[in-house]
Amino acid sequence: MKYVSVTEVVRRIKDDLQSDYRLQSIAMEGSIIGLKRASNGHYYMNLHDETCSIRAILFRSRVGHSMDGVREGDQVVVIGAINVYEKGGTVSFIIEKLFARGVGTLQQQYEKIKKELYEKGYFAPEHKKNIPRFPWTVGVLTSATGAVLHDIHKIAAERNPYVEIRLFPVPVQGAGAETVIARTLEKAGKDRNLDVLILARGGGSMEDLWCFNSPQVVQAIYDAQVPVITAIGHETDTTLADYAADVRAATPTHAAELAFPDFEEIQMDLAAMADQAYQSVILHLDRLERELGRTVAALQTRRYDAFLSMKDESVSQLVRLARQHLDLKLTREAGRLQALKASLSAMNPALLVRKGYGQLEQGGHVLKDIRSLEQNQLLTIQLLEGTILTEIKEVTIHGSDKRKTKKL
Repeated sequence: MKYVSVTEVVRRIKDDLQSDYRLQSIAMEGSIIGLKRASNGHYYMNLHDETCSIRAILFRSRVGHSMDGVREGDQVVVIGAINVYEKGGTVSFIIEKLFARGVGTLQQQYEKIKKELYEKGYFAPEHKKNIPRFPWTVGVLTSATGAVLHDIHKIAAERNPYVEIRLFPVPVQGAGAETVIARTLEKAGKDRNLDVLILARGGGSMEDLWCFNSPQVVQAIYDAQVPVITAIGHETDTTLADYAADVRAATPTHAAELAFPDFEEIQMDLAAMADQAYQSVILHLDRLERELGRTVAALQTRRYDAFLSMKDESVSQLVRLARQHLDLKLTREAGRLQALKASLSAMNPALLVRKGYGQLEQGGHVLKDIRSLEQNQLLTIQLLEGTILTEIKEVTIHGSDKRKTKKL
């Protein structure tokens, strides 16, 4: 049975809760009970209604004037997100905004835009792309002068210096920032040379992060062909860009850890895979060796040795007969070859010349018939040592009294 650690279980719970967009950036109404202010300036409380209660925290950096006049038992509206404290294994509601009355106008706009984009399917899980395991080029959309870029470079250098970083500088707050972000995202999202995009900025108020709630930015993230990781604000800040992103990171540092695979871990993985492959080969060879042993035992090798010996004798006999047949055939063919050589030698003109014969030519033609002689032309006699040129004085054709003569 395989066991997992408590840490792994708690982290799974945390990941599941924080990946559920319904539990991020929630506007919730309840009454305060157990209100305490810690020495570090944080506020701890429980928010409850008629049936349920949840632990809530308002960090000092978010307090501002929101707690002025707030007392135990007051009815409040809070905006924030669910978080899991790993060390204690507790679920808490991290408060970003606290209102003693009603809901702010900006939050109302946020909820309205969120509802519209959700209904259009921009946050649908099935549309999200996986982050590649081994990226080569990572595009970063952030301010060129902020600490975010420094943090990303630092993590990249520590984890994997072989991955290239391409900066796309954009404004991260202020009027018109959403237009520049959306236009840059649209361009970078079509760049096939990029493996991952990180859209990041540091923390800030809801007003500071408002450009990342723009439908333009959400549309650009949704249309991007390159996977997008967002890391906007603090861990408790959730913008609409985070809902549209393929992966939402808690911080820019976390985004860099997701985008840049640790080179040492890769080496360890490769070593583990090589060892696993080696063990698999050894096991496979062992299995084949056992199968071979069983097969040899089943074959009864002594009987097969006798069978093969008999077959070997039979093959040897066939080889001897074949060799005898070949020798006989070669002897016959050698006799035929000698006869053919003798016949060819008899027809050799040089031999005939040595016996006193010569070749007669007249007018450039070899004479084969005595009747083709012309008395008025010279006759050439071709011998082995040379050529004789002569005139024809008299021709006698055997079997006829007719004579052809020519006086010199």
